[in-house]
Amino acid sequence: MRHPTPAALLVLPACILVAACLILPLAFVLAFSFNPARPGEIELTGELTIANYWRFFASPFYWKILGKTVYLSATTTAICAAFGTVLALAIWRAPASRRGLIVIVVLSPLLVSIVTRTFGWMVVLGDNGLINAILIGTGIVGQPLQLMFTNSAVIVGLVHVFLPIMVLPIVTALERIDPAVPEAAGTLGAGPATVAFRIVLPLASPGLIAGITIVFSLAMSSYVTPALMGGPDSGVLTTLIYQQFVVTFNWQFGAVLVAILLATSLLAVGVTFFEFGRRSRAWMSR
Repeated sequence: MRHPTPAALLVLPACILVAACLILPLAFVLAFSFNPARPGEIELTGELTIANYWRFFASPFYWKILGKTVYLSATTTAICAAFGTVLALAIWRAPASRRGLIVIVVLSPLLVSIVTRTFGWMVVLGDNGLINAILIGTGIVGQPLQLMFTNSAVIVGLVHVFLPIMVLPIVTALERIDPAVPEAAGTLGAGPATVAFRIVLPLASPGLIAGITIVFSLAMSSYVTPALMGGPDSGVLTTLIYQQFVVTFNWQFGAVLVAILLATSLLAVGVTFFEFGRRSRAWMSR
C-alpha cells in the first residue's frame, strides 16, 4: 500500500480549500437547476425536473443571448490574442533597459479598477464624448454617432480590461525560448516571417493557449463592462443571471443559466486546447 508523500500532504490543504470555496458552492447552485422554479424560494428540495433546462433550450430568445455572449467573448479573445502577441514580442525583443518600461505601460490598466476604466470609455464614446466632439468639430459628421451601448463598445471595453492578462502568459512562454534558436534559423536562411510562424509561434503556443483560455473564460463571465457599456439591453448571460438571482428571485432558472455558462466555457476551452495541440504538432512536423 502506497503512503501519501510529503508533497501530496502539502497540497491537501489547498485542495480542501478549493473544494470548500469553489466546488461545494458551485454544486449547490447546480443542484438548484434541477428544482422546480419557485421564485422567492432558495431552499433545495427533493423534487427533480428538467423543465428549467427545457425553458432555456426551447426559447430562441435565450439562444440569441447565448450566441451574443459567445460572439462578444470570442471576438474579444481574438483581438486580445492578436494585439497581445505583438506586444509580447515587442517586450521580448526590446533591450533590457526598455523592457521594464514597456511592461509597466502594458500592465498599467490593471492598476485601475474595472468600473473606473469602463466609465472612462463611456466618457470617450458617449454622444458628447471625446470622439464625437472631434468628429463634429472637424465637420466629418453632423450629429453624434451611436458609439455607446453597442456590441462594439462592449468589445472595446473588454479588450482594454483583458489585454494585459493576455500579454503576461505569452511573455512568460517567450522568455523560455532560447535566443539561439531563432538566431540559428536565421543563419540557416529562414526569413523573419518563417522564424516567427515556424519557430517562435509554435514554441510560444503554450502561453498563447493559456492567455486565450483565461481571457475567453473571463470575458464569458464578465458582468460590469457589458452591463455599463451595453446598456439596459446588453443581452448577455451574466446580466440575465443577475436579473434572475437579484430581480426576479428565480434562483432555479438562474442556476440553469450558470450551468449553461459554465458548460459553454468548458466546451470552448476544450476545443481550443484540442485545436492548438493539433496545429502545434502540425507546425513542428513540417
